[in-house]
Amino acid sequence: MFLWTTAAQVALRMETMHKAEAGLIALASHFGDREASNYKMELFDTEIPASVLPFKKSCKSYIGWNLFGSKEDEDEEQLTMHAIRVTQEKDNGSTSTTSQPSQYPLVIVHGYMNGALYFYRNLVALTRCFDTVISVDLLGWGLSSRPSFDRLRDDSVETAEDFFVESLESWRSTNKIEKMNLAGHSMGGYLSVAYCEKYPERVDNLLLLSPAGVPDITPERREEQKARFYNSVPRKLVYGFFAGLWENGYTPGSVMRAIPESQGRYLVEGYVDKRLPSIRDPEEQAILAEYMYTGSILPGSGEYGLSRLLNPGAYAKKPLLHRIPKLGVRKISFLYGEKDWMDIEGGLDVQTICKEKREGINTNRNATATSSVPEINVYQVRDAGHLLMLENSSAFNAALMVAAGLDPSKIRDASDLPIVVTATIAPAKANTNLEAKSGNGKELPLSSNSSSSGEIQVSA
Repeated sequence: MFLWTTAAQVALRMETMHKAEAGLIALASHFGDREASNYKMELFDTEIPASVLPFKKSCKSYIGWNLFGSKEDEDEEQLTMHAIRVTQEKDNGSTSTTSQPSQYPLVIVHGYMNGALYFYRNLVALTRCFDTVISVDLLGWGLSSRPSFDRLRDDSVETAEDFFVESLESWRSTNKIEKMNLAGHSMGGYLSVAYCEKYPERVDNLLLLSPAGVPDITPERREEQKARFYNSVPRKLVYGFFAGLWENGYTPGSVMRAIPESQGRYLVEGYVDKRLPSIRDPEEQAILAEYMYTGSILPGSGEYGLSRLLNPGAYAKKPLLHRIPKLGVRKISFLYGEKDWMDIEGGLDVQTICKEKREGINTNRNATATSSVPEINVYQVRDAGHLLMLENSSAFNAALMVAAGLDPSKIRDASDLPIVVTATIAPAKANTNLEAKSGNGKELPLSSNSSSSGEIQVSA
């Protein structure tokens, strides 16, 4: 009886999540290019064999799994990855884009405790640059299967990364995507780098959207930062409390599942209202809050990868700073919000390292080796923070398209053009603050202290 009640509750929440997703899809059309042709939007599920994942010995499914798209057959357990695909169609039914399409589809990977429809404001507009735009619910999140993290063979960083990387690769292979433009937000950016380490030949252009885990912070510097920020007893107590939860594997989802529904909904609705001031329509607020809340109270899975990959403060156990310059991907772009809490310094330091590697190789006149070092670009999205795709969706769309190679002159509203950031001093040599310069040369000092000095100019 207990299992049946639990399964019934989960089924009801899944139905609610589907309804919230449908609401966001309906809203998505309002943020597209109204002058362009018709758009086709479709949801689809892809089966992923459990054997590709770093699980312990293969075990049978239990009753709750089937509610998340997993299927047990005679030979092998199957899990499911959920996604939405958007294409633009001409009147004759042929797929096309309005200007300078990319050769490969854009695949978007969401951030921590998010889902594919966090990009509802962007999906249609981005088809101006890409033939196909696909946003994926990573395994363990959204409406994808949610296998228990206890099934992983160990607690290592590598195993946690493989859970996401191998499921994404199986998804790509099953959908016969030869190569893709891969965009990852926040923790999804971290996981996109891990994917490129193993499958660089499958990624043409890597787009890191305010990625987590880039900087390599020494323990001494981290203590200095904590001392500056946690400068009162209440702040220290709060940090200690949440750091303890983090290190013991507690997640925002586990907290939401433990508190009364009324309190959980109140917290999420307050978050949407205060954290996303650009969303003022009550109906849109309500649908997004429902999507966020329901996604957080479904059985936990991928969320438990957080403490295995990152330390408290969102610093990676294996920082991307040293990993990105070694990726076999030709072009990598960082996109940060102008008011982002994620430090742009990480992207600038990667850019500096790659620039120095290229210059050193050029000195030895080895063109082949130079081409193996990624081209790094860093952009800022105006009037946006960490949730840049929601906080200023039109500027985010413009920045992503410019990063993907669209001619900036094709952007209809010049005010949406991104700020271009260029590192000019090696990380170890700089103690100056980052400065910004707009197109007319006016200096715009930024609030963050950076280990790289940069010039920032508006693309035009």
